[in-house]
Amino acid sequence: MNPKNTLEIGNDYSESSETDAPASVDEFIRELEEKERDLHITAELEIEVSESEFDDSNLPEFIVEELKAPKTAEPQPAEKQQPSAAATERMRREIVQLEGVVSKFKTERQELLDYTKRQTQDFENFKSRTERERNDRLSMQMENLATKMLPVLDNLNSALDYAMAMTDEKRAEIEPFVDGISLVHRQVDDVLSTMGLMPIIAVGSEFDPRLHEAVAIEPAKGLPPNTISEELRRGYRMGTRVIRHSMVKVTEPDPNAAAKSPSGEDAAAE
Repeated sequence: MNPKNTLEIGNDYSESSETDAPASVDEFIRELEEKERDLHITAELEIEVSESEFDDSNLPEFIVEELKAPKTAEPQPAEKQQPSAAATERMRREIVQLEGVVSKFKTERQELLDYTKRQTQDFENFKSRTERERNDRLSMQMENLATKMLPVLDNLNSALDYAMAMTDEKRAEIEPFVDGISLVHRQVDDVLSTMGLMPIIAVGSEFDPRLHEAVAIEPAKGLPPNTISEELRRGYRMGTRVIRHSMVKVTEPDPNAAAKSPSGEDAAAE
């Protein structure tokens, strides 16, 4: 037995196997098992095959070419090459071109922002103008309605003033009628007040041509000159707008006032 537990297979074994081929596969397998036992073939057996005994005629062509092809060394990474002057110039031109494109985009972006701001401001102005026009139109409509309702309010005031001027006996006879007129007058007055209609104070105040309309002048009766002594028709206003001027009587102005004025002194000197 070989001390290295090796088996040398030569040409004699292959030739004897070819001449003594069994008649069936089962007999061939049994014969191989018997020869393994005789030759003491185990898992640790090493079979040495010489190059002269190796037949590569039956191998595929790609395996044969792979075995015969010489091993080449792995390609080493090429050294980093410095860019040429032409490539550097081309890159510089591309950078300049890209900077121009970026600058153009920035300009367009700023123009778009400015346009958006202008549009927003125009919209805010339009909204404010529309709201102002709507309020003005609403105020004008309310003023027109109040102006048309003022004669009704005047008639109610006249009826109440006439009832208040009556004696107690006569007023007691028509007291339900007076109460009805007073109720209607109060309702109309409340509606006009909610619309912003306010009466103009006249009697006892100084005459103001922006609020009052003087229709008569009478001597002062314990009142200062140029003071409203009587109200003939009540005036009204809505906010700062005068709907109707008050028709009033005014006391005579002080005749000495003209003499004390600078123009009067100049006239006396002349």
